[in-house]
Amino acid sequence: MKKIICLLVIAVFLCTSSYAATGNDYLQGAGDRLWRGAVNTLTGWVEFPMQISKGWNRGFNGDENNKLGGALVGIFAGVGHTLGRTISGMGDLAGFWAAAPENNDGIGTKLDAEYAWEEGTAYDMFDPNFGDATLKPIGNKFLRGAGNCLGGFLEFPGQIVKGIQLGAMDLGIVKGFWYWMSRQVDGTFDVAGCLFPNPEDTKGLAFDEKWPWTALGDGMKGEYITDAGTKDASVKDASIK
Repeated sequence: MKKIICLLVIAVFLCTSSYAATGNDYLQGAGDRLWRGAVNTLTGWVEFPMQISKGWNRGFNGDENNKLGGALVGIFAGVGHTLGRTISGMGDLAGFWAAAPENNDGIGTKLDAEYAWEEGTAYDMFDPNFGDATLKPIGNKFLRGAGNCLGGFLEFPGQIVKGIQLGAMDLGIVKGFWYWMSRQVDGTFDVAGCLFPNPEDTKGLAFDEKWPWTALGDGMKGEYITDAGTKDASVKDASIK
């Protein structure tokens, strides 16, 4: 597995290195993801005492004088945040080389801050209501993870078809395999951590499409072919981001 990952990283970098901005973005994203993954994995446990302390300081249900109630809630929040930060950290650490979803908007409940030892802002699981603030984001995270796990393999033929239509079959093969493996890693940790908080943003170079089956579907419809039936350099550059 380590050899496959190394080969993937080398192949992706070689294919993107001819596009200076893309190559730099890939290295920057991979480095940022590796760093955050290592920090969150090693410091996830800090969330437990921090959440108890935050609960004590904030009180319970808006009552700053109810310190004990706040601390008790902080115990449960500490368990959830510890698991959420650690799982997301392990995902970043294991998938630092991988492509990532574009963002976490509407995906999962959110950690208080970038780092476990920061005060940050508490996420309100009841604003505007429990369904929209908690159940829906958790469901979205599970669905994204399940979709990536079960449909990730579709990136391989999809990116090849896209690459052929854009006149870059070699890049399509590399991206197809890279995206496939990336979807598996990202999806696994989304499913594993769907009940727990996650960072507000993602790191790493983003997938071209939101879902793993989009490229294949669009390619089958000829979405990447210009009206004249020839490749368009501007479309190709936009697709290799």
